[in-house]
Amino acid sequence: MLRLAALGVVVGLMAGTPSALAQSGYGWEPYIDPVYGFSADLPLGAFEVVDAEGTPGLALSEIGGVATINLNGGSAQGMTRAALEAQLETAARAATTTYRAGGESWFVLSGYYDDGALDDTIFYTKVLFSPDHETFAAFEITFPARDKPRFEALVEHFEDNFTRPRS
Repeated sequence: MLRLAALGVVVGLMAGTPSALAQSGYGWEPYIDPVYGFSADLPLGAFEVVDAEGTPGLALSEIGGVATINLNGGSAQGMTRAALEAQLETAARAATTTYRAGGESWFVLSGYYDDGALDDTIFYTKVLFSPDHETFAAFEITFPARDKPRFEALVEHFEDNFTRPRS
């Protein structure tokens, strides 16, 4: 189970129009969450929306591959950045965090899921709080460690174009 699923939120998908970045091969399309107001560019040329299998949020799966993207938004329930970060780090799936960064209203965790497989899975999670800290928006991208060079530009673009929820 993905760590973001532990946050217990629901996200809806709205149709978007192709952006100028479609030539990258990812077929980027804008997404705006209708409830929390956060936004992201979705790489719908390389990923497809899939059933979240009982977990809240929007789930995408790589077409012909194993990479995933999950988006969530929800109430921060009075949690501080440190409390939400700790909740994600203690989720059911075993992980080793190798990178962390953050400020008062955001944080990033990245590392490896300890899947027991020969090629562990890299995760990159970013959480942004609304200006009033009442809500949050989060995404997680996972992909095989062997594919890191292939996903570096996708992660960077996604991270750069992900916006915080409105107050």
